[in-house]
Amino acid sequence: MTISITLKQYLEDHNLPYDTLEHNFSANSTEAAERAHVSGKRVVKAVIIKCGSAFKMVLLPASRHVSFELLQNIAKGAELATEEELMTLFKDCDVGAVPALGMAYGLPVIVDDSLVDDGDVFFEGGDHKTLVHMNAEAFETMVHGTPHGKFSRDANTMKEKGFYHVAHS
Repeated sequence: MTISITLKQYLEDHNLPYDTLEHNFSANSTEAAERAHVSGKRVVKAVIIKCGSAFKMVLLPASRHVSFELLQNIAKGAELATEEELMTLFKDCDVGAVPALGMAYGLPVIVDDSLVDDGDVFFEGGDHKTLVHMNAEAFETMVHGTPHGKFSRDANTMKEKGFYHVAHS
């Protein structure tokens, strides 16, 4: 599998320039960054949350973890979606390889402030062996107008405090 059909169609329909980067199998976005030799700060991971019955996608660097305590300031009542729910939302993706393009799947997106930075970005393409590469301008166009906020913490800090890793991709 390369990138998902839904993702490819959305990128092409919106004339968003991209290319792909193949890598060895990875179980999550942190591993994908390592295997593709890309900084975890530049790999965007997607975490799917539920607020009541509504699903939303939160985007943050693979090098960081979601703080649900901080996320409550932006998305009240947010909780992690289940793997079964992800399978129904992302039917053309491998389990655990959620592309960071919620709008392609009809999901509202919330962007962590740590992503608002100059530089190219990479994100899962829908399988465990492909990253989509976009320049900063194209990514900013993609997420322009979406809610932004501070809801992540450095992965090393969270591990030291006994928090668990939260990642869908």
